[in-house]
Amino acid sequence: MLRDEILLGQYRAGERLPSERDLAARFETSRGTVREAFKKLEQLGVAVIRPGGARVAPIECCTLDVLGPLLDVGDVPDPDLVDQVLEMFGVLIGVAARSAVVKASPEQLDRARRIAGEVLANRRNSARQHEELRRLAEHFVDVADHLVLRLMINGLRTTFWARMQKGGLRPRPNGRVYGEIAHRLSDALERRDADAVGDAMQRLNTAIRDSVRHALKPKSRS
Repeated sequence: MLRDEILLGQYRAGERLPSERDLAARFETSRGTVREAFKKLEQLGVAVIRPGGARVAPIECCTLDVLGPLLDVGDVPDPDLVDQVLEMFGVLIGVAARSAVVKASPEQLDRARRIAGEVLANRRNSARQHEELRRLAEHFVDVADHLVLRLMINGLRTTFWARMQKGGLRPRPNGRVYGEIAHRLSDALERRDADAVGDAMQRLNTAIRDSVRHALKPKSRS
């Protein structure tokens, strides 16, 4: 596929792509179909169409829409790219958590404390702990009530997590670390310390990144 060849670096930035006629012959399709493909490449930001042909655009000019295709390149997602996605996801959740603690009503804050308590209550079930922490992160996003932040988080979630699950990625949460994070969250929520809550969510993200890196290692070797 031409898109994957571009993303894999088989064409350099600024290099002219094959003509519609050549690509139609190569893929045994019509020039109209190739023309539509060029339009999709331009929408992703990986190609620029000008009179006389299409050229490869620098990856820096691409939009977030190219993230999905980048994750699909190859048999296993690029571990560095996966880690970068998780890093940014953690930053966004940290922002949401800090904002939520500042904005939360007493009832909303109490709900956050109850969810953190569920994490502690399930210390022997790391999968359940992971689910409760995910629920807490979603609660923070809801309370933050920041449309752009929500759109960015939703975009990363739908682009990333569905692909990871489809690819059979099954990270193993660290129950002990999750318990420590839950203790920090409970204490910070009790004090309504927005920075401490945000820091605890960043620690959670670090733990998730570690488990994902570990889960990807065997796949990368195979």
